[in-house]
Amino acid sequence: MKLIDKYLPNWDFAKVNKIRLNHKNIPDLSMMSEVDFGNSRMIRTLFFLRGLPTKNINVGNALRVGFILLDRNKSEIVLGLIAQPWKLKGNIRSANPDEFIRFDESDYIKAAWNFLIEKEQEDLYLTTETRIHCTSGSAKRKFAIYWMIISYFSGVIRNEMLKIIKNELDKK
Repeated sequence: MKLIDKYLPNWDFAKVNKIRLNHKNIPDLSMMSEVDFGNSRMIRTLFFLRGLPTKNINVGNALRVGFILLDRNKSEIVLGLIAQPWKLKGNIRSANPDEFIRFDESDYIKAAWNFLIEKEQEDLYLTTETRIHCTSGSAKRKFAIYWMIISYFSGVIRNEMLKIIKNELDKK
């Protein structure tokens, strides 16, 4: 069972991105906190257009702007977010992992986002999965419009992140 399943076993929207790794043994993802995704011009540009910080784009800063570290082990890290992303400031709610699981206030989304290293046959893959659960029909309609606009760009960012993590893992 993946850690993400504990925090968001049911969802309304999801996206998975994957990259093959050049490793035979599962590398440790503990280095994720230090990986600077701002090394990608594409990510910096897309973050700038969204009004997000463009320096030191990493897990630590994601936690400072409202993401929640839900769980982690050697091969998976799971972040969460409770928000109304269709609003300009996002209306981000703070929570701990247990509060995240129980949160059910109407007109919000709960997002769980992981990075996972897993073996498929003889190859290792790094995947990132984003799951979105809408807490009401109204939130689902609003998020569907938002997702229609940003999902392509979100996928570009996720693929860039996977390339950066792969490069960092290859250095080790």
